[in-house]
Amino acid sequence: MPANDNDLKTIVIHARGGQGAVTASQIIVEAAYLGGNIIDAHAYPSFGAERRGAPIQAYAKLSTKEKIWDRSFIEHPAIILIFDETVLNQEIASSLKENGILIINSDKEPDYFVNKFNLSNNIEIIVANITKLALDNDLVIDGNPIVNTPILGLLAKALPELTLQNLETIIKKRMNRELSELNIKLIKEGYDLAKILH
Repeated sequence: MPANDNDLKTIVIHARGGQGAVTASQIIVEAAYLGGNIIDAHAYPSFGAERRGAPIQAYAKLSTKEKIWDRSFIEHPAIILIFDETVLNQEIASSLKENGILIINSDKEPDYFVNKFNLSNNIEIIVANITKLALDNDLVIDGNPIVNTPILGLLAKALPELTLQNLETIIKKRMNRELSELNIKLIKEGYDLAKILH
């Protein structure tokens, strides 16, 4: 019997090639699993001839009750994470599940997205300018801001299974000391910067 909606959290990341969406999905499942409430967790990319800059997706599934057997793409996610607001379109916005959560890296206010994409009142929107945060703190590669880890601070606001402490543990495991300290700092700042519209 498939898990019900409360037992299975589905997350889709929309980004551009080279922004680290796949790495972010892996960090999400590893950090959420650390909490002890997740029985099974999967992270995987969409496959295709992606190139740097092209729109891409990565997926994460978190189950609190049973093993996840379904590896199919997520058509109606509970949470959508947008690394680059230029990839957000009506089709993506409309794919969000009822009572879903839309998280966006943007300098705009949450109301802007409600109006532009005609979102219903039961959608929660979380927004912060993660690009500026990364640039201001020199978290860049080849001049491009790295947003895939700092934006996880916004996700931690929305997903109880994903705590800042668990994110910190996984970041320290994956990165050298200097880089992990900077990323952890920006995850916490992103968490504090989050503008939330319920």
